Amino acid sequence: LLPQDNRNFGAERSDSLFDQRHRFVFSGILASPSSWNSGDGFHRFLSNFTVAPIVEISSGRPFNILSNQDTNNDQSNQTDRPTVLADGTLCVAGTQGCVGVITNGLFTSGSLGRNFGLTHRYVSVDLRLAKMVPLGERVRLELIAEGFNLFNRFNEAAASPFITDVQGFNLRAENGRYYSRPTAAFDSRQFQFGLKLNF
Repeated sequence: LLPQDNRNFGAERSDSLFDQRHRFVFSGILASPSSWNSGDGFHRFLSNFTVAPIVEISSGRPFNILSNQDTNNDQSNQTDRPTVLADGTLCVAGTQGCVGVITNGLFTSGSLGRNFGLTHRYVSVDLRLAKMVPLGERVRLELIAEGFNLFNRFNEAAASPFITDVQGFNLRAENGRYYSRPTAAFDSRQFQFGLKLNF
């Protein structure tokens, strides 16, 4: 990723693209008591079961917002950022009513900091359910069912970096960063089943 202005590297100081400020993961295993193996009825049916949940909650990651126009005349529109107005709205530097940082008295660079976009937070609940079935003294069959993203939550993987999509989405985070139109998502709800033979 190239700088917006090669003569102003200070404007490129920012959070990295992989800066994820908060990440909470809880995992555990709940197993039926061994005394239920010799029980009867309901306890016997629930013997040799294990339940293993995984809960993950994490904050979004930064991305760079681009004006998609060559406002500073460096022959590339892949580095130019927008300008932030007093009310927090974004505009393309150099256009009418939008003043950027003037360079050489002719061309402008946007005043928005690098990586000032933010994807939405990630929340997922996974669950593994297993039952061990004894098949004699030395052989055991394990029945496994796994579910990923059980609540089928939409988790944003990437967002559009272009100012038009940021303006159209029109939503800001509490810390002042900008959300944009999602362009990719992590997996929706999935199930997986398996058999494991131990001998």
